[in-house]
Amino acid sequence: MGSDDLSRRGFLAGTAGTGAAALTGGVPVTATSGSESVSEELEDLEEFVDNRMAEGLAEHDVAGATVSVVHDGGIELAKGYGYADVEAGREVNAEETLFRIGSVSKLLGWTAVMQGVERGAFDLDVDVNEYLEALTIPDTYPEPITLSHLATHTPGFEERLRGTFVRDEEDLRPLAEALREERPERVRPPGELASYSNYGSALAGQVVAEGAETSFEAYVEGEVLGPLGMDRTTFDQPVPEGMEPDLSRGYRYAGGEFREGGFEYVGIPPAGSASATATDMARFMLAHLQGGALDGGRVLEPESVERMHERRFGHDDRINGVAFGFYERNRGDLRVLAHGGDTELFHSELLLLPELDLGLFVSYNSPGGVAAREEFVAAFLDRFEGPEPTPEPDGRPAHAEVIEGSYRGIRMAATSYEKLAGAASVAELSVESDGTLVVSAIGEEWRFAEVDDLLFREIDGDDAIAFREEDGEITHAFLGSVPVIAFERLEWYERPLLQGALAALTLLVLLSAVVGWPLAMVRRRYRDGPPPPERPRIARWLAGSSALCLFGFLVGVVVLLATDPVGTVMSPPASLQLLFVLPVLAALSTLWAAPYVARSWRDSYWGVLSRLHYTLVVLAAVGLLWLLAYWNLLGARL
Repeated sequence: MGSDDLSRRGFLAGTAGTGAAALTGGVPVTATSGSESVSEELEDLEEFVDNRMAEGLAEHDVAGATVSVVHDGGIELAKGYGYADVEAGREVNAEETLFRIGSVSKLLGWTAVMQGVERGAFDLDVDVNEYLEALTIPDTYPEPITLSHLATHTPGFEERLRGTFVRDEEDLRPLAEALREERPERVRPPGELASYSNYGSALAGQVVAEGAETSFEAYVEGEVLGPLGMDRTTFDQPVPEGMEPDLSRGYRYAGGEFREGGFEYVGIPPAGSASATATDMARFMLAHLQGGALDGGRVLEPESVERMHERRFGHDDRINGVAFGFYERNRGDLRVLAHGGDTELFHSELLLLPELDLGLFVSYNSPGGVAAREEFVAAFLDRFEGPEPTPEPDGRPAHAEVIEGSYRGIRMAATSYEKLAGAASVAELSVESDGTLVVSAIGEEWRFAEVDDLLFREIDGDDAIAFREEDGEITHAFLGSVPVIAFERLEWYERPLLQGALAALTLLVLLSAVVGWPLAMVRRRYRDGPPPPERPRIARWLAGSSALCLFGFLVGVVVLLATDPVGTVMSPPASLQLLFVLPVLAALSTLWAAPYVARSWRDSYWGVLSRLHYTLVVLAAVGLLWLLAYWNLLGARL
């Protein structure tokens, strides 16, 4: 699920942020191991959590949060903080209050998939179409998509925002129908690059449902939640009546007060529709830490749990990778398995530290929870493994010139109008004279030092960047903090600065036509001047119509986004389709107006300056249309 946060985590997660914040591997500093030493670190756990929660909720304007910590087969802490219902004064209770856990829900689904593998119903390396009847994934590439690809976010799907969330309950559709109608295109061979995919996770949920000949929700309730005693967890939307009074509301903080948001409906439920208490998530963590069993109930055999926890994919062996549904958030030599979850209002994370028999779950009910979660989780991990030594630059890297440039996360739409949502996930990389690699994005900078060939570690931080080189050219960058997303190096014409300058210049020129030509006509009529000849008049009408259509389209889109940004993207109104007609009309007008450029000079339409202006107007229309085509906004369809 996505996040609207503009912190580093929000940027690194691409357009929809994954809630991931994995740390890089390296040399341990203060590693703690063994049940006895961990127990010592947990002696003041409640005081630590109380203090951190008080700070996080206050500093980041969060209404409420819930936490659970498990160790050595039991729950060490389960506690609520702040309010689940501000207006009613209802406080968060870890055992009773349900939080929307976003993409942490996926771990329940992946556990269900592994159950099918365990009983022989599924093979992780078989074409997923073998298990689907309600829909078919096209054979765009020779290599088929498998369950292993889906679990590691490497199926090669483009990003699909529409349908992930829907406006209300009436917009919910059966899972198979939603997956058919909102299927993204396959844009790269499977298994090559990771690009976090809500659709892929939901598709695995459909495999579970068809294999069990029931709904995904019913299967998980009976075969995962039931055996673990997780009776305070549900995928239902809205939650069942008996749970609704205990559901936390989600809040935005504005104007000095918390304002309640509505229930957030997930259009493809396996991707993130679960609501759960902290104690229920504690039971789930305990099962994964204890070989798949808890209190006499078993969901997986120990060997299957090991298969889920083992690393299955990585862009570079020197940085974090992806397990089966989990992704790595390693701290030094300490292995950490994690998964985050973000809706617009709720922000959660689950961590497993198998070597320490330790687990953490935390969830917040306000957007400020993104930053609060990041700080809390980092502080929690610091108790068991300190930060790595800060690296120092040691001269200019050998690959400095080819490393520098613009990079963009590949988690974006490639074939639809939703591509524009990926425009913000661009970072500029440059190398200073002392060898420091500087990453600039969203108005902030992060600094890295080279520690190995094409591997950099963050100075005064925990992140890392590895680069992929092919035929002497850098093609991709991979961040240790986001192992489920790759970043591609942009071509010169894709760089934001160039495209932004082109957009500004073309709009300025077109504006001069939209405003200047009508004023000139009014002035001529006021002075009783003769009308221009027919061909020059037609030429200006065509170019002016193109400019007007382009302006009308851009203004209309801006108004829709300003009025309802989430709804416009996730559940686009019919008016957006009408707006998409305008660039097509502009293209036709420009195509018709273009020949008049040559005629205006050949037949001496107007004066020299007027001819030059007309030429610039037509070229500006062509330039802006190219930009719209690049971002899939020319001839787009809902």
